[in-house]
Amino acid sequence: MLARGSTDQTRIFFCADIHGSERCFRKWLNAARSYRCDVLVFGGDLAGKLLQPIVDQGAGRYRTEMYGQTLTADAPSELTAITDRIRNAGRYEVIVTPEEKTALDASPELVHDTFVRVARASATRWLELADERLRDVGIPSFMMLGNDDFVEMQDVFGASEHVTNPEDKVVELPGGYEMISLGYSNPTPWASPRELSEPDLATRLEAMASRLQDPGKSIFNFHVPPQGTHLDQAALLDETFTPMVQAGRVQIAGVGSTSVRSLIERYQPILSLHGHIHESPGMSRIGKTMAINPGSEYMDGILKGAIVTLDRRKGVRGWQLVQG
Repeated sequence: MLARGSTDQTRIFFCADIHGSERCFRKWLNAARSYRCDVLVFGGDLAGKLLQPIVDQGAGRYRTEMYGQTLTADAPSELTAITDRIRNAGRYEVIVTPEEKTALDASPELVHDTFVRVARASATRWLELADERLRDVGIPSFMMLGNDDFVEMQDVFGASEHVTNPEDKVVELPGGYEMISLGYSNPTPWASPRELSEPDLATRLEAMASRLQDPGKSIFNFHVPPQGTHLDQAALLDETFTPMVQAGRVQIAGVGSTSVRSLIERYQPILSLHGHIHESPGMSRIGKTMAINPGSEYMDGILKGAIVTLDRRKGVRGWQLVQG
């Protein structure tokens, strides 16, 4: 590995799509030391996917259903173990009475409001942990929301001392590299909270790219990958969200953004970092630009990331996809 602190080289650790997995988030923080990097970048989709009610049955007893199993706790240590299991799986625990559980089951609006509340609370707790862990590391860290994150989570970054939200900005990384970032995606079948039409994406992206001093030495950090590459291949879904099958084979297509691809083709940054499509990790070249998507296996507590070493004279000196 290259030594951290080199004046000519910058080592980046990038990941995305941890979707509420506390285990993965802690691994992202540990990557600062584990991989001797100069900067941490998180490319969006922080929030979990599911709400996990834990029913308070009284007398210190708790119960929940998870993965088809009934989990019970009769002591504080057992409740902590269940909570840790839920958080590491990318879910949000919420302790409720039997009556509150019935109300959640009957009201999608209440589920949404509760989801937003606990997602904000979880993100706030994570950022407090980040400030504690990164205080002595001494490297810049950048984290933004993705398309699956609630817009109501945007302001949680304001109180963090050591994590910067780079979205819609031009920020400088070690080595003098400019980075622009956007966590919105093009439309998806799920109508996620932060989506934009391709024309609106193009406008938002151009507003940042036009402010770059030297686009050829810049970094793009866009949650959605460029359309028609190895990084955006996913199964096509029908109106019931079921994969479409033809001649016995699941239909696969590029579902990335045409606006992102067009911007990369025009500005040719040195590096373009992406997530969004969990099952499509890899690297693709678009002209002079190296585009990378590390993929995601957050449900198994596996952090998939990319280590990229930039050299002021040679550009991308090396890259590798890692997981652990």
